[in-house]
Amino acid sequence: MKVEEIYERLKKVKEPITEVDVVSLGLVEKVIADEDGVRVYLRLSEGLRHPFQHALSWPVKWRIVRDIVAALDDVVPLEILDSKTLERYYPLEED
Repeated sequence: MKVEEIYERLKKVKEPITEVDVVSLGLVEKVIADEDGVRVYLRLSEGLRHPFQHALSWPVKWRIVRDIVAALDDVVPLEILDSKTLERYYPLEED
């Protein structure tokens, strides 16, 4: 699958508070599609400095990641990471 097609699918994923797509909001830093699969790097932890901020933002992060997984349900293997911390959001466990 081409990176451009992945971005088009990601434009259908809305941030749950503003209802603006995650690409237009700049939450998708980059997408890499190669022989190892597809990796989507998200800016979900930028501006969060205190653990309390991370805790409050988790339901929004979870929904965004869930919706991205649904939008890219036929992309295998798929990995979703935080671009700042490299925390892996999806898949949750190693195979």
